[in-house]
Amino acid sequence: MKIDLNDLLVFTEVVVCGSFTGAGKKLGLPPSAISRRLARLETTLGFRLLNRTTRSVGLTDTGRIYYERTARIAHDVEDALRAVHEYRSTPSGLLRVTAPPDDGGVIWAMLSGFIRDHPDVDLELIHTLDYVDLVEEGIDVALRGGSPPDSMQLRAYKLVDSRFVLVASPAYLERRGTPTRPEELADHDCIAMDNWVPNAIRALQGPDGPVRVDFRNRVRSNRQQTARMAALDGFGIAPMVAFNCWRELRSGTLVEVLPGAMPGPATFWAVYPASRSNSAATRALVDHLARTVPTLAVEV
Repeated sequence: MKIDLNDLLVFTEVVVCGSFTGAGKKLGLPPSAISRRLARLETTLGFRLLNRTTRSVGLTDTGRIYYERTARIAHDVEDALRAVHEYRSTPSGLLRVTAPPDDGGVIWAMLSGFIRDHPDVDLELIHTLDYVDLVEEGIDVALRGGSPPDSMQLRAYKLVDSRFVLVASPAYLERRGTPTRPEELADHDCIAMDNWVPNAIRALQGPDGPVRVDFRNRVRSNRQQTARMAALDGFGIAPMVAFNCWRELRSGTLVEVLPGAMPGPATFWAVYPASRSNSAATRALVDHLARTVPTLAVEV
């Protein structure tokens, strides 16, 4: 038995619209064409699907059973057609993106050019440190650090490998001295990054291997921006991502302490649901990020 999917789509629309005329208007077909397709489907199946009157149509008992089993197929076919159309179309509509807090304007620098180049795309940018469920929350793209997602529902594109660094202001180092070994951090004030290093910088690499150091958290924050400002104001040594403080390191307002002591790399990803792979807007944004983010990630 070979069923024409177009006939199945027609049957589904007749049930949804409740009439040949309504289905014809939605599908762009005359009622006579709708009637012929339904008759062909019933002949193929060998049973009647609809009871027809001059005023309405209704499902037969067998038609109701058949509709309940096949409606999803018809919807999936329509979704596939919409996905193909969207894939070929110009990026447009609302694009929902999650990203960490925009420390130093880095996130906006990644996105502003895309919005400028795509006037038909509207951006909803949600700043959060949480790894939200992209599928459940209807998120198109998430900008995230860490490891790539371990899920068949998600896709990930690596944007850049930065590195973790320890930084301090020249004034602080002049006042307190510059540590030459990780163990010497115990004598310094530090700036902790909850929930990253709430009580100690872990897995520091010393000359003789990994070293754990407990220290005083003079300032505790969950924002890189706050940690950077506290370091600039001389309140201690801060663990940072080089990507978020390269300007200060280049200008000398912050100095790297104990180079190579922090674990790495600090990888940044564009993560998106597999179901959004054919979205023109999602695809265009990931392509834009792939081109522009490496140029923003200045090595220091």
